[in-house]
Amino acid sequence: MLVVAAGASAIGVASCRDAAWPSAEVAPNHDGPPLDRLSPGGGDRLAGRGGTDGNGDASAGVANQAHGPAALTSVAPANPPASPPSRLPLLPSTPPNAPRARHVIIISEDGLRPDALLRAHGPVVADVMTRAAYSLAAMTIRHASTLPSHAAMLSGFDEDVHGITWNTWRPGRGSILVPTVFDAVEHAGQNSAAFVGKQKLEHVIPPGSVGLFSHPGFLCHVVSETAARYFVENRPALEFIHFADPDEIGHHEGWMSEQQIAAIRNTDHCLATIIDAVHRAGADADTVFILSADHGGHDYNHTGRIKEDRLIPWIAWGAGIRPHKIDSPISTMDTAATALWILGYPRPLSMAGRPVQEAFTN
Repeated sequence: MLVVAAGASAIGVASCRDAAWPSAEVAPNHDGPPLDRLSPGGGDRLAGRGGTDGNGDASAGVANQAHGPAALTSVAPANPPASPPSRLPLLPSTPPNAPRARHVIIISEDGLRPDALLRAHGPVVADVMTRAAYSLAAMTIRHASTLPSHAAMLSGFDEDVHGITWNTWRPGRGSILVPTVFDAVEHAGQNSAAFVGKQKLEHVIPPGSVGLFSHPGFLCHVVSETAARYFVENRPALEFIHFADPDEIGHHEGWMSEQQIAAIRNTDHCLATIIDAVHRAGADADTVFILSADHGGHDYNHTGRIKEDRLIPWIAWGAGIRPHKIDSPISTMDTAATALWILGYPRPLSMAGRPVQEAFTN
């Protein structure tokens, strides 16, 4: 699961995929609890330990308050594979480079369309945009759903390689097949953490790949407060923070509805919590933020068949960033590559994503 291997023998991605590849399936995109069931709760786990569901049960596959009994994400497939596909071993990688910052914080707002972000007129985002390198025309992968898209964002590989073809919480299904940015951080002996609003993201961030995986609740104010406290106390090299609110309201009230715009405006406060934590930790000069999304949406869903489903914002600010609008194409897979490049880590030669170096000075 390590990202780097100087001189390691190449393992054929295609051959591994042909040997044990999960079959594609159609799964509902909506995976959150009904609005009247949203409440704080969830579970944390340290790398290498089994997850909990917030009630102390030693099972990463049991959803609790944060998903509610109406969620279908805790149901395992009727005929799960006898043994889930194994993650790929060492991948031939680029040489390390000089780091540009000591900390990278990736913030993903689930279901956030760029035009919805602008319509929300959040004062924090407005301030950030004045000192950011940004694109409002970045694209996610064709399978514009939470799990496949986040797998691409955090690994730098598309669905046919990373192997996450489903979009529901299925504990027996296995996890992402390729290394992620968290593997790179852990291999370098540094600290990483993930704070998510959806338990199913554990398929993308499996045990042993991250220093801390935390599912403190569904709403962004709980997630952001937990993530902020952790950053101040531990200053991880990499922190991933996931806000589920825009997606949940989109599925219930519609994309671009007044209710969804209000939810996005509310995430502006959650973003402020994270920025303030970095300031309190005295890490402003050593941190790069990347704000993006896994997918957009239209009507009450996101199929990936139209551009509104695939368009996402990509906004970077902090240490070494050159404020300007980025005109070159950006893929969600570039987020992983950029995070590795910022931290000075090698990245797999076969990675589809490329560092967005245009965002930086020099």
